[in-house]
Amino acid sequence: MQPHPGPRGPMLHPSLLPIAVALSLSACARHTTVSTAHQHVDNPGRRVVSAETIERTGARTAWEALQRTVPFFLFKDGNNGSAGRIEHRGRSSIMLRDQPMIIMDGVELNDFATLSVMPASDIEQIEVLSGIDATTYYGTGATKGVIRITTKGAGS
Repeated sequence: MQPHPGPRGPMLHPSLLPIAVALSLSACARHTTVSTAHQHVDNPGRRVVSAETIERTGARTAWEALQRTVPFFLFKDGNNGSAGRIEHRGRSSIMLRDQPMIIMDGVELNDFATLSVMPASDIEQIEVLSGIDATTYYGTGATKGVIRITTKGAGS
């Protein structure tokens, strides 16, 4: 494919221009840092929610804190108002696990009932890993993401 002549020399073929722009923008987006009212984003695959942010939401339990601060997931209550299911928003799979992995102080939670009785004030931070970050640290079982909860007493 020959480049088109332009007033200042050869130009990129018009059909390749959208691809060049998309590649340029994606390269720039990787190095941005965004800070919002609810979370801090250093990397598009990692979001951190601090204890101060959780306190500002007015959440009373860890389950409420997750519902109010963690994007990209649906938190469905059970029949009796306790923690039910967590689903990734968007497409789902019949073959793969639909729920994110929940890790509290290094231990995977399989039953979310503890989140509905745990006080939100006990949480130091919530870290949400998605995409390649989640699978890099936790393997293919984490394809729908990982929510890491660190409690205030975990370091002592």
